[in-house]
Amino acid sequence: MIKRYVAALIWIALAIVSRFPSQQFRKFLYSKLFGMKLGKSCAIYGGAEIRKPWWVAIGAGSSIGHRVTLDGRGGLEIGKNVNISSEVMLWTAQHDYNDPHFKTYYKKITIEDWVWLGPRVIVLPGVTVAKGCVIAGGAVVTKDTEPFGLYGGIPAKRIGERSQDVVFDYSPGNKYTPFV
Repeated sequence: MIKRYVAALIWIALAIVSRFPSQQFRKFLYSKLFGMKLGKSCAIYGGAEIRKPWWVAIGAGSSIGHRVTLDGRGGLEIGKNVNISSEVMLWTAQHDYNDPHFKTYYKKITIEDWVWLGPRVIVLPGVTVAKGCVIAGGAVVTKDTEPFGLYGGIPAKRIGERSQDVVFDYSPGNKYTPFV
């Protein structure tokens, strides 16, 4: 029973931190108080819901948009220079609908470097979004992607590709507004 109260208090604390109007202060608390691994110059915008932040790692120069859900319960690794748009949901936990007890299982999500997840994308447990991929807004990613692919739809399918000839020279986390 005490474990549930502690979990509830952590959830409340994370909800308060996510709404504090300073990115620097939020990142400080996420890393120092909750053990989240944050790379240099990453940005986490307001209203993020973060579950088990001590199992979440965000690479340098990455940007996490408004009202994003980061589910660390199964492990969540976000690479360098990743742009995660607003209201994206990364779910590492799922129920077994055939289990009589509706058992929950957990699988790590990996988002590799230079990925762009459009608004309201959902990534399901166990998925790796490969380097350089672009996932169109509203897509549901249920399976691993191939590098530099453009994916869209429900479930997400490869609909194009991103040029591999480009030398990427951007860092979305370096362009954030400090008080959002």
